[in-house]
Amino acid sequence: MSSRVRPSPSREAILEAAAELIRTRGVDGTSIADVIAVSGTSAGAIYHHFGNKHGVVLAVAQRSVAKSLASAMREPGTEAVSPASLFVAATRHVAREQGTAELMVQVWSGAVADPDLKRYLMREIAGLHTAVALFIGAWCREHGVEADAHALAETIAGLVVGFAVQRAMFDDFDEAGYVAMGARLLDAVAPG
Repeated sequence: MSSRVRPSPSREAILEAAAELIRTRGVDGTSIADVIAVSGTSAGAIYHHFGNKHGVVLAVAQRSVAKSLASAMREPGTEAVSPASLFVAATRHVAREQGTAELMVQVWSGAVADPDLKRYLMREIAGLHTAVALFIGAWCREHGVEADAHALAETIAGLVVGFAVQRAMFDDFDEAGYVAMGARLLDAVAPG
């Protein structure tokens, strides 16, 4: 028998339904009743797993917002990559995961009107900046590059956010051109 704890199927169904609804309707346009209808679960399941709508939104945010850079840092072969390579891997993740860009934009938009969601996102993003700075700092030391790892982490995150926003908003967004230019800019500061 496995000792690994498996996520509850109803919790997963709720998160998937809520993510899709938030992606297409926004935070304010998504209700508990909508999540129940789409997930096939009950109000009791939502309140059991998340407490309230706010808890659902926070869980969706946690799952989606920092996922691209965090996933890029866990990909095989990224143990010692340049800032530019990390940026390219993160944008590749955003592009590969259908709906991620739109969900990120909707969650950030919801944070403008929800101080608790904003505080939560700021904590997540601060933690992400720290993790990326440690990751990039090790690479910089290993390659003799003198650069502010925290500033590089914030720049990479900003470039990934810019990629997500433009991918979600503009049908004619030149993804390849954006990624190439972002990588060149990062290579100019931290050549790899």
